[in-house]
Amino acid sequence: MNVEKKLYERANEILRLLHQYMKCNLLHINIKKCCYIHFKPSRTATDNEADNESEYILTLNNTVIKQVKETKFLGVIIDEKLKWDVQIRALNSKLRCEIGRLSRIRHVIPKKHHKELYHTLFESHLRFGISVWGGSSNNMLQPIFITQKKCIRILFGDLEAYLDKFRTCARTRCIDEQILGREFFEKEHTKPLFNKNGLLTVHNLYKYTCLLELFKIVRLESPISLLSLLHRSPSQRRSDQFITPNPSSSFIYQSTKMWNDCRKIDSLISFTKSTNLVKVTLKSELLKIQSRYEELEWTELNFDKNELVF
Repeated sequence: MNVEKKLYERANEILRLLHQYMKCNLLHINIKKCCYIHFKPSRTATDNEADNESEYILTLNNTVIKQVKETKFLGVIIDEKLKWDVQIRALNSKLRCEIGRLSRIRHVIPKKHHKELYHTLFESHLRFGISVWGGSSNNMLQPIFITQKKCIRILFGDLEAYLDKFRTCARTRCIDEQILGREFFEKEHTKPLFNKNGLLTVHNLYKYTCLLELFKIVRLESPISLLSLLHRSPSQRRSDQFITPNPSSSFIYQSTKMWNDCRKIDSLISFTKSTNLVKVTLKSELLKIQSRYEELEWTELNFDKNELVF
């Protein structure tokens, strides 16, 4: 039997049982809001065109459920290829809107409260669901990183130095300075601003969130659905390490891989320590990694997961 056909038959049987359960308990499903995604591996363009229309359907109470390529679930946009590019574009658009809001109100809020503004209006959106989509490549995360740097410049940058460039017209400058060169259009470096204010880039925020969530899952033994996917090493010497699944961008692989990398030597974090201590340790060590190498320029090593040894 065709594997796809068997899959749809099983799904329809589950939906039939679900409808019976709902009916017996006097519950109702709004079928107009229902949809489903058939997750598929990435293939060539020709194969994708052939897979666009499936000959099989899913029904609930004799009503056909609409098939979609992407949908928003609990605030995160899921696509059929699990590439997260749609989610990243949507998030970047939302973050740019927040930058506009911050730019309008920063002048009436004292400078000492700008960090709270950043956490409340910007980073709260950035952190939402980051353990799901944050495992994407650095190239895919680059638009969000550019937007994040823009926000940092607006809130923590040297505003006077920026405005001073436009306070005089070209005719009042020296003859050598009338032609605006590269220095005039060069943007302020954000690496010192991130480190001075103790803020993590989107790449390191993903690492911090994954490691902290992994710690909480094991420490609190909840939720069981995720705990059951984690397999501790049987070795006594490596009892605090995990058996990693096949490489992917999934939370389980990325979090266990990063945790094992942290514990290659006598680590500063372990499951015997308190949650607050792990939080402080993770952030301080990630900030150290983030500030290494070049003083002003970002390098790939500032975001490299292989640097996670502490």
